[in-house]
Amino acid sequence: MDRPNFVVIVTDDQRWDTLASMPAVRRLLMTGGVTFPNAFATTPSCCPSRVSLLTGQYSHRSGVLDGSVDNAPGGAPAFDDDSSLATWLDDASYRTGLIGKYLNDYAQLPVGYIPPGWDEWFAIAQGPPQVRYYDFELNENGEIVRYGDEPPDYSTSVLRRKALRFVEGEGPFFLYFAPIAPHQPSTPAPDDLNAPVDVWDPPPSFGEEDLSDKPHGGAGSYDPATARSTRDQMLRSLLAVDRAIEEIHDAVSDAGRLDDTYFLFTSDNGFLWGEHRLMGKIWPYEESIRVPLVIRPPGGNVTRIVQRMALNIDVAPTIADLAGVEATPPPDGISLVPLLDGAAVPTRDRFVVEFLGFAPNVPPYVALRTERFLYVEYRNGWRELYDLRADPFQLRNMLGDDGRAPPELVLQLSGSLEALRTG
Repeated sequence: MDRPNFVVIVTDDQRWDTLASMPAVRRLLMTGGVTFPNAFATTPSCCPSRVSLLTGQYSHRSGVLDGSVDNAPGGAPAFDDDSSLATWLDDASYRTGLIGKYLNDYAQLPVGYIPPGWDEWFAIAQGPPQVRYYDFELNENGEIVRYGDEPPDYSTSVLRRKALRFVEGEGPFFLYFAPIAPHQPSTPAPDDLNAPVDVWDPPPSFGEEDLSDKPHGGAGSYDPATARSTRDQMLRSLLAVDRAIEEIHDAVSDAGRLDDTYFLFTSDNGFLWGEHRLMGKIWPYEESIRVPLVIRPPGGNVTRIVQRMALNIDVAPTIADLAGVEATPPPDGISLVPLLDGAAVPTRDRFVVEFLGFAPNVPPYVALRTERFLYVEYRNGWRELYDLRADPFQLRNMLGDDGRAPPELVLQLSGSLEALRTG
C-alpha cells in the first residue's frame, strides 16, 4: 500500500452507547476494526469539538470556545483555518473533500467561502436554524444550491449521493462525511418515520430524584416522556446514516480500494437523555462527553476492543501519522496508530474537559477526567467530584453538602488539572 485513503464519518450529538442501532457500522467497521469504548470529546459542544477533530487541539488552544460569534470567540469565524487536516493532506497531494456540516456560524463567512485545503466542498450553508433535514442550502464548490422538502431532498440522502461520487475519483483521498443526524429535530428519513427502536432501560441517573448534591439542581426543563421520545427520534435519524455508510463502504470496495482505505467513525459530542434531569450536551457528565469511536484499518483482518482513553484531539494526529504528513502546529492529542496495531504502549490516564463559551444554565468550566475520577471547577464557584469506580452513574457529588471528599484528593486533582491545562 502506498498512501492510504481515509473516510472519516462525523455524526452530530451521537452518544457512545448507540452503536447497537447501527447494524452496518457494527458489521462493516466494528467487525474487522478497532473500537474504543472509552472515547471522549474534550469540549462537548459541536463547533469547538469539530475544530479539535480537524486540528488535534484543545479548544483553549484553538481559540474556538463556542458555537457562536455572539457569545464568545466561537463559530467558524473564530477558527484560523490556515492549518488543519485538510491543508496537511492537500499539501501531500491528497484529494480532499468535506460533505455535510462544517462549523456553526459558517453562514457568517463570505458567501461561497471554501476554507484552505479542500478540493471538493459541499457544506451546509444556511444560517439559523443551522440544522435542517429539508429546505436547506449547500455550498457546492462555491455555488449556493437550495434543496426542498421532497423525499430525495432529505439531507442525509443528498450528502450520501455527493459522497458516493467523491470516492469514485482518482488518487489518494480524504473524505470528511458529516451528516447532521442525530441532532435535533432528529427528523428520520421518510422510510424510517415509524421504524422500531430497541427498548431502553435507562440508567439510575435518569430523572434523578435527589439533586441536592448537584449545584445546578436540574437546570432547565425536563420531561421523561419527551426524553424518551427524543432518544427514539435520534436513533431513527441514524438509520439513514447507517445505510449511507454501507453504501460508501461498498463503493470503495467496488472501486478496488478497500485494502488501502481507513474508515473512522465518531461524533462531535454526546447527549443527555434525562440523566440528572438534564437534556442536551455541554455538561461534563459521561453521557455528554463520551462519543463513539471506531477505526477500521485496510483489510479489516482483526477485530479489537481497546479500553485505553481516546480523545477527539487524537483523530487529526492519528490520520497525519498514517498519511506520513506533519501536523502543524503540534497537536495536543496523540497518534492512536500503536493501539491500532495492538501494541502495549503507555498512552494517558487523564485529560481535560472544558467549556469556556456561553450556554444557558451551563457556567463555563474546566474539568479533569481520570480513569477513576471526574473533578469539575465551574467559573461561578460550583465544584463537583465523582468517584466513577464507586459511582459510575454520578449520583453522589463528593463536594456536595456532606463534604465527603478528602481535601488532599481535591488538592491533587485540582493541581493535575491546572498542570494539564497549562502544560
